[in-house]
Amino acid sequence: MTITIPVALLMLASLQQTDTTLAVPPSARLQLQNQTGSIKVTAWDRNEMRVRAEHGTRDQIEITVRGSVVEVDAQRRRGMPAFVDYEITVPRTMSLELSGQETEIAVEGVTGAIRAESVEGGVTIRGAGGPVEVHTVEGDIVIDGARGTVKVEGVEGDITLTNVGGDLTVETTDGDVTLENVDAANVEVSTVDGDVSYHGAIKDGGRYGFSAHSGDIVVGIPATVNAAVSVATFDGSFEADPAFKVQVTNVRPGRRFSFTLGSGAARVELESFDGTIRLERR
Repeated sequence: MTITIPVALLMLASLQQTDTTLAVPPSARLQLQNQTGSIKVTAWDRNEMRVRAEHGTRDQIEITVRGSVVEVDAQRRRGMPAFVDYEITVPRTMSLELSGQETEIAVEGVTGAIRAESVEGGVTIRGAGGPVEVHTVEGDIVIDGARGTVKVEGVEGDITLTNVGGDLTVETTDGDVTLENVDAANVEVSTVDGDVSYHGAIKDGGRYGFSAHSGDIVVGIPATVNAAVSVATFDGSFEADPAFKVQVTNVRPGRRFSFTLGSGAARVELESFDGTIRLERR
């Protein structure tokens, strides 16, 4: 008689769980690199860190504390761990350095500095209170609720930022960039192959740059904005809501021109080689 065991049951049988809690200072920094799997970090109001991990039976989770740095790593006596799924709870003000190869990363409620890198996998950060830096090669990036400076770099994947209150720098090669409810004085966004959408403040004295080589740019701002605007459309077009009463000046070769809204206290640069640039009233 032949007995067939489902693959899912075999996988469950080869897994084990680690669950460890240790005291850490709120000013500590977590360093975690995961080859394959996932990293999920949430915050609580305790001076403790809880590490829960699901991993192979031949893998061991090691936690090392060196001064203010807490290192979490998966080890296997021979070869690399197949995969690890982490669920970690940290003090709210703890700083994070998270990285992975084929890894999905999610962080929520952490007010310390956050740096997250993934080669193949998305990154989602919600409720950040400090500076945020995210790098991906292939994966979407989502940041919702950040009060510090935000720097995002991607190669292939969409980038979505909402409810952001710090200065922004966003660069991607192949992907759309969507920025909603932004309250920043300095914003720099560029994509090679993708659309850019911005809805947010244009503050007096601020600098805002949006560029797309092959894609449309939509900027939604209040009708009472004060900005000196320069536009480069090349092989595209420009549209503006009638509420802005745009009067084009300084038209230069290559379809470059500029105009002023209100007092012109902010500086806005819009550039698309092959796409439509549209100025909308928010």
